[in-house]
Amino acid sequence: MKVFDRASLSEQVELALKEEIIGGRMLPGQRINVTDFQAAWKVSSTPFRDAVRALEIQGFVTVEARKGVYVAPINAQSISEIFDLRIALECMAVERATPAVPEAEAKRVYQAYLDAEDACKRGDTSLLQTTDRLVHELAHVHCGNPRLQKALSSHMELIRWAQRMIVRKVSAAYEIALPEHIAIMKAVCERDAEGAARAMRKHLEKSRERLSTHISSADVERSYSTPPT
Repeated sequence: MKVFDRASLSEQVELALKEEIIGGRMLPGQRINVTDFQAAWKVSSTPFRDAVRALEIQGFVTVEARKGVYVAPINAQSISEIFDLRIALECMAVERATPAVPEAEAKRVYQAYLDAEDACKRGDTSLLQTTDRLVHELAHVHCGNPRLQKALSSHMELIRWAQRMIVRKVSAAYEIALPEHIAIMKAVCERDAEGAARAMRKHLEKSRERLSTHISSADVERSYSTPPT
C-alpha cells in the first residue's frame, strides 16, 4: 500500500499513478477506479483530482464528463500526435546540439552505433536496445536551450511509455532504426547541423510510419496484458 507524506501530496499521487500506467498495471483505454485508489492510498479527492489534471495535461489520462478517468489510448492517432511533438522538438534539438557536442563524445556515440551494427552482422542484437536512445539523449543534453530541454523532458516519459507499449509489436524495431541513427550521428560528427536535423526528421517520420502500421488500441491492450520483462 502506498503511504504519502502531506507535503506535495498531489505530486506524489501523480507520480504513483504514472508508475501504475508506465509499469503496465493499467492498460490503454482502461477506466481508472478513482474511489479504489483513494481508499487504498488514503488520500482525499482534492489531491487526487489535481494529480489527474496534471496527468491529463501530460497526455497519460483522459477525462470524460460523467464517465470517469481513463488511461490514454495508444492508437494510430495518438502515435501520430506524439511524433508531431517529437519531430518539432528533436529536430530543433539536434540542429542546435550538432555544433556544441564535444568531438570526443560525438565520436564515442557514433562508434557505439557502428559497434552495434557490426554485432548485428554477427547475429548479436544485444547492443541495440542500449544504443537506441543515445543520439536522442545527445541532442537533449547539448541543445543549449533550457526551455527546449524542459519541453523535451516533459514529453519524454510519454514518448517512452508509448514506445514501450508497442515496441514488442515490431520485433525488429531497434535494428530497423539503427542505420537511421547512424546517419544522424554521421552528420553530427561532420558538424552538419542541417543534415543532422534532416536525418532526424527522416528517422522520426519513418518510425511513425512503422509504428502506425502495426498498431491499434485493441492490439496494444492484447499485447500488453502480460507486462514485459
